[in-house]
Amino acid sequence: MKLKLQPNFWRFRSKQLRRLFSGLLVLSVAIAAIAIQQPAIGFWNQPQGDSVIYGKLADTHLWKGVPGEDLVKNAKVTINTLPPQTTRTDEHGNFWFKKLPDADYLLKVKLPYDKKEYSFRTQVHGKTGTFLDVAMDEEHNLEEIDY
Repeated sequence: MKLKLQPNFWRFRSKQLRRLFSGLLVLSVAIAAIAIQQPAIGFWNQPQGDSVIYGKLADTHLWKGVPGEDLVKNAKVTINTLPPQTTRTDEHGNFWFKKLPDADYLLKVKLPYDKKEYSFRTQVHGKTGTFLDVAMDEEHNLEEIDY
């Protein structure tokens, strides 16, 4: 009497392997389908859009009556795109982010002389200008003020 355990064993193993490979195939096709899409904001792509946000950063605690004295240079400004983008203000307190999709964003500001991080919510649509004052924790549309 011969026992035929071995063919059943391999048949069982091959069924498990087929299920495993089928699952891996489905998973890899799903990942590839997500990766080849062209979303406005991708997993590893820079944000893609036509809008721009530009602005000036000021700390009115520094103002002593001289125009422009309260503008903050070399501050770190980060916008919450995917992936986040970071820039530094120039010598006149200017910053900008280009090629953004129209959306609501959070700007985080880190001053070169202060450990506190300031946050400002803003809506970007087309070309958007903003004036951020960290002393007053205020944001203004650049068209609203004359500086």
